[in-house]
Amino acid sequence: MGVSNTNMASSIYYLCDSLMANIHVLHPHQRTMLQAREAVQVFSTKLEAKLGVTSVWNDDVLILERQGVKGTMALTEGVVEVKLTLGLMLTPMKGQIEAEVNKQLTRCLG
Repeated sequence: MGVSNTNMASSIYYLCDSLMANIHVLHPHQRTMLQAREAVQVFSTKLEAKLGVTSVWNDDVLILERQGVKGTMALTEGVVEVKLTLGLMLTPMKGQIEAEVNKQLTRCLG
């Protein structure tokens, strides 16, 4: 018996998905929601200028995207939560990217 196209596609998707790296950062802050949003906007403007990351707000969630990276920065009282999924080519740089996210959040939010 052969493998159906559906099963093969599902297997390929699972394999590719399992090779991607995920970054999850919870960064506490002492700012108001407005101040936190302004700081995150400054951060996202730098990401766009330096790395071509596009972003759009959906309520208190900033949706980030560029080739090889998708993610969100969610604002809540006292915490910014960053979730990123790195594509295959950026997966080896996961540690460096996570460290830079933490560094920039500290710089922007304290």
